[in-house]
Amino acid sequence: MDPRANSIFFKLGSMSVELVKIDLLGCSFSIQTDESKEYMETILAELEHRIEKLRESTKVSDPLKLSILANITLLDELAGARKKVDDPGAEELGRLAERLILQIDQSLAPAAEETQAADRKKQAGEEISADGPAGNPEIRD
Repeated sequence: MDPRANSIFFKLGSMSVELVKIDLLGCSFSIQTDESKEYMETILAELEHRIEKLRESTKVSDPLKLSILANITLLDELAGARKKVDDPGAEELGRLAERLILQIDQSLAPAAEETQAADRKKQAGEEISADGPAGNPEIRD
């Protein structure tokens, strides 16, 4: 027997390999993976949780059928995520949003300039009224 068989962690060439034991749906086996043991345990826990939810919601108890249903739901989620990422409409929507923001900024710019000019005049008027005769402010342009 290979002495590495009892080791959970060993090197295979230059790649680190983890030996992870899987106990799922009444089946037990080990796999070699280059992922960390903690990561694989997290993945397996999520899979167990999903299978249990499927068991409860579908009343299916056959392990093979549960496994197939779990794979279908996971692949459906993956396809949906890929579609969101690969959606060519999303890029066009982003460009449209940028153009609209630019148009809004351009249309608001004159109003912002008028507001700033009015604020400057008001501030200048307050300064002049403080210096000029009472009740008769002197405004210079």
